[in-house]
Amino acid sequence: MIDHNQRPGFTFKQFHVAHDQCAMKVGTDGILLAAWLNLANAKRILDVGTGTGLISLIMAQRCQGTTRIDAIDIEPDAVEQAKLNVANSPWPNAIQVALSSMQDYQAAHSYDLIVSNPPYFPAGQSFEQKRQQARHNGSLDAQQFFLSLTELSHSNTELALVLPCDVAEHWQQHALRNNWYLIQQADVQSVSSKPAIRSLLRFSKLQMQPVKKEQILIYQADNAYSKQYVELCRDLYLKM
Repeated sequence: MIDHNQRPGFTFKQFHVAHDQCAMKVGTDGILLAAWLNLANAKRILDVGTGTGLISLIMAQRCQGTTRIDAIDIEPDAVEQAKLNVANSPWPNAIQVALSSMQDYQAAHSYDLIVSNPPYFPAGQSFEQKRQQARHNGSLDAQQFFLSLTELSHSNTELALVLPCDVAEHWQQHALRNNWYLIQQADVQSVSSKPAIRSLLRFSKLQMQPVKKEQILIYQADNAYSKQYVELCRDLYLKM
């Protein structure tokens, strides 16, 4: 039973994510990525920049706690909060949270799936320090990210990312240079009258043609969730 009087955060159907100690709060980006990505062949998963542990927790729910998930972050308060969120969830043994950068992470094995909502603002913009670390690419840019994948992946590893649409193009270029091939892309619109704001990207080391492309609309004209968004997230949201 979920205690609705828990620390500030977001309560889902099966778990609560406290986010009062994290710079980056629970948001649609992480929810969408975790609900959208393909978990069919993932027995071992790495969540890079886990923050509150949101993506890892949604993946654990989708896998019913049967998949091993390692989650890393460079911010100590985020790591402690993620550990508490995992401990208070129905899947405390499915997720292991560690304080580490992707570049320094010493994995005991390679992963079937690597997932990230990575930092993407150019370094130097003015933000509160923790938020800057979580959202700016000064600590992890695209090139460092793809170089770090070498030690963490095997020939059949897949990669899933969520990024702003303009930044996604830049990351796709780095992916291709490092022999990661885009196999699926979903561009996310908040409403149909506005351009897409995010891209969900799925990469493989195996080149597949053609790339599967789709659009995801969050809100209908009446401000209700679209049928597509409801289909993706119906098992997560309390009121859906």
